[in-house]
Amino acid sequence: MNEGVLAFDVGGTYVKAGIVGIDGSLFEPLRSFPARSGDPKEALLRYFSKLVATQGKRIPDGCAIRGVGLAFPGPFDYERGVCLTRGLNKFEALYGVNLKEELTARIAAIPELEGKWSGAPAVVIENDAALFALGEYAFDAGRSGIRTMYLTIGTGLGSAFLSRGKLVKRGVGVPEGGWLYRIPYRDGVLDDYISRRGIVRLAKELGIQGMTSGEEDVKRLAERAYAGEAQAVQLFNRFGERLSEALLPWLRSFRPDSVVIGGQIAKSADLFVSDQLGGVPVRIAADTSISVLRGASRLFVDM
Repeated sequence: MNEGVLAFDVGGTYVKAGIVGIDGSLFEPLRSFPARSGDPKEALLRYFSKLVATQGKRIPDGCAIRGVGLAFPGPFDYERGVCLTRGLNKFEALYGVNLKEELTARIAAIPELEGKWSGAPAVVIENDAALFALGEYAFDAGRSGIRTMYLTIGTGLGSAFLSRGKLVKRGVGVPEGGWLYRIPYRDGVLDDYISRRGIVRLAKELGIQGMTSGEEDVKRLAERAYAGEAQAVQLFNRFGERLSEALLPWLRSFRPDSVVIGGQIAKSADLFVSDQLGGVPVRIAADTSISVLRGASRLFVDM
């Protein structure tokens, strides 16, 4: 019998969902749901369970559900399944909640999914950048090398390190957890600079006028750069310099064979990165969301 994983990429605004085969195939187009990240605890747990039920009922005939894989934003204790998100205006009500245990118990009681599981209902939760890395490595024909550094650049900076297809979360050359975002940089941390707000901050430093406020601010700045506006071009060149400067110590210590970049801002990557960073080949991911959901299926293969 074929098996599929109900995969979810949970963000502060939207939850992207897909049904992914163990071989990485997508059973249907991705779906998007509101995140409702400001809801109270019980409402969120009921909502997540409802999303699992909604997707589970769409599992094709002749296919069993292997499990539920969630990409969930940090801070989070992924090994224990405990949410540690606080002070970020999203999922505050889940602070200290063992999301893995709560969801496992609830989805096991969903009557519509009874008999659809290939084994005991299971929930696995991991960082979105880690799942992006696993999905890219396993299913993208463009991968290269034994050791790879993966970055997601968007609202914040996500990172993961892989060696022979396995996540490396500690050890020589790797920051604890594989997380670069909290590494000190200039007068803050990397997340303050290699991110959407880092670009906006740099634009203000350069005195760029007429900036659009809101979620499309970087997109509009990129459009101005593509149109040849000198200041906007300078902005992304400077951002690329900061990216290279920030990564250089880790490129030297981890010594990856390649760097793969995903995330919303990666859509404009040709404005700030060439085909190399610090002498290491760079590849831009084709679709970050699909790779994240595919990565969720890899968690069950590795189990």
